[in-house]
Amino acid sequence: MDQNMLFTIALGLQSPWRIGKVELQEGAAGKELHLTVEHSKGAKFIYAGDEYSVYDHQGRTWRHLNFFEHVCYLHARVPRVKTKNGNVKLVEVPWSKPDSSFTLLFEAYAALLVKEGMSLSSAGRYVQESFKVLQRIVKSLVSEALIDQSLEDVKELAVDETSTKKGHNYFTILSDRKRKKVVGIAEGKGQESVKEALEEMEYRGADRSKVRCVTMDMSSSYIGAARKYLSKADIVFDRYHISAQLNKAVDEVRRADQRNFHELTKSRYLWLKNNKNLSIKNKDRLSYLSQMYPNIGTAYRLKEVFREVMDEAVNSHLLKGIKAWMKIATKAELQPIQKFVTMLEKHWYGIKTYFKRLATNAYAERVNLKIQEIKRIAKGYRNNDNYKMMIYFHLGGLDMELPTTKG
Repeated sequence: MDQNMLFTIALGLQSPWRIGKVELQEGAAGKELHLTVEHSKGAKFIYAGDEYSVYDHQGRTWRHLNFFEHVCYLHARVPRVKTKNGNVKLVEVPWSKPDSSFTLLFEAYAALLVKEGMSLSSAGRYVQESFKVLQRIVKSLVSEALIDQSLEDVKELAVDETSTKKGHNYFTILSDRKRKKVVGIAEGKGQESVKEALEEMEYRGADRSKVRCVTMDMSSSYIGAARKYLSKADIVFDRYHISAQLNKAVDEVRRADQRNFHELTKSRYLWLKNNKNLSIKNKDRLSYLSQMYPNIGTAYRLKEVFREVMDEAVNSHLLKGIKAWMKIATKAELQPIQKFVTMLEKHWYGIKTYFKRLATNAYAERVNLKIQEIKRIAKGYRNNDNYKMMIYFHLGGLDMELPTTKG
């Protein structure tokens, strides 16, 4: 088997294409492998469903994956055909997309490096191409997938915000809780942002009227948007957001006490952790401080009891325990705790539906963490469109089964 046939097989070329010449040349950064692809004489080619003879050729070059340590390029005189209406058109080749300067294999490999956690800059250095080249490759893949891959109807939607830059810069992120993927992104975190993200979701084929449940925090903007744009969906505030609000109230009580009692300094995490997760030493310290300082001690006991009644409500779907806790908490006469009870009363409609559906925003929180990781790896994004592109690339559930050849 000669080297031309060997490279023909290695590249997966099929008739009428074959390798006609193999050259090892000196390049700017060392040896380069140059492979010339030819087609057999008399071959005919398909354009727009019709078969044509070759009219003429146009020279093209593509960057390919390295062979061994050598940078590799493919060269070909690509046929042009004269169509029925008299136009001269360039036919497609099986190893590359139209208008691309890279083979499908090269693009697939570059995208895989990014998918596995490399930044665009790092992946570019690895394959000896620029950041902008890698960005164009990923952007092309994401754009094609967003256009070609229709969204199924979303029945369980999660809404969350994530920061894009330092300061008050945010994205509103819509996620399909059931299928675990991001389905809409918009700049900002107000009602209009939710509307824009929903429009993006619908543009891709989903119907907002099919959404039956939307989980979120207690943002007034998001609540207003859900009522306005998702009127058929139940609003759900999951228990972790509720518990987080109670933790804030407990911490407010601690800080108020700490202004007068220095002994409470550096005790913050004692009061916020679950009792069962504390060491014996910390349990003893917490017991002592609770007796010495009844305000924070009462707030802590209420927090622990609230966790128990929430667990019971999850198992029984009965809310009388929470109602009873609210009465006891109000009598404690601790302003931050009373403020928390008022918040529960104001948002009771979304708390009830949590115990009805047991739907949480946990996936949206994981998405938020992953988005921040994407930002960290890239050391930030100056352009929000590029940031959105990378969020969809990593979290959009897009089919990234990257082709190596066409046909």
